[in-house]
Amino acid sequence: MQIQTLKRLIMLSVLSVLTAVSAHAQAAKQFMVPFDFCVGDKTLPAGQYLVGRSTQASAEGLVVRRTEGRAGVFALTREIQAEEVQRDSKLVFRRYGNQYFLAEVWISGRSTGRGLPGSRKERLIAKENGKHGGNPEKVAIVGDKP
Repeated sequence: MQIQTLKRLIMLSVLSVLTAVSAHAQAAKQFMVPFDFCVGDKTLPAGQYLVGRSTQASAEGLVVRRTEGRAGVFALTREIQAEEVQRDSKLVFRRYGNQYFLAEVWISGRSTGRGLPGSRKERLIAKENGKHGGNPEKVAIVGDKP
């Protein structure tokens, strides 16, 4: 009973965050992703996306929301560091065959980005891929210029 209540509260929180992303659209960056991809355990279709912080108070929460339709997801992230300040805003994906997993989010003018943990699905694919000596390819998508 308590687990169901907790699940409902989490879902309501996620829905409110996805709804609130419109209010933070000025801070969100826009990306055209030409392939289906996974964020956590959710697969999102190819299309135009807004990517930004879930709240102005915290950088850990990330919202990835399709500009058309209702596809979107909330993800917890960790800070990652680059050697140089990034010239472009970009999304970095790990690709295994024809499957893409969002791995990093970088914002232009900063040397820190956000890293996303691998999902269970990605870990299984990586393990299988590793048996055959393969490593994921990194694929970067540069954000739209303002």
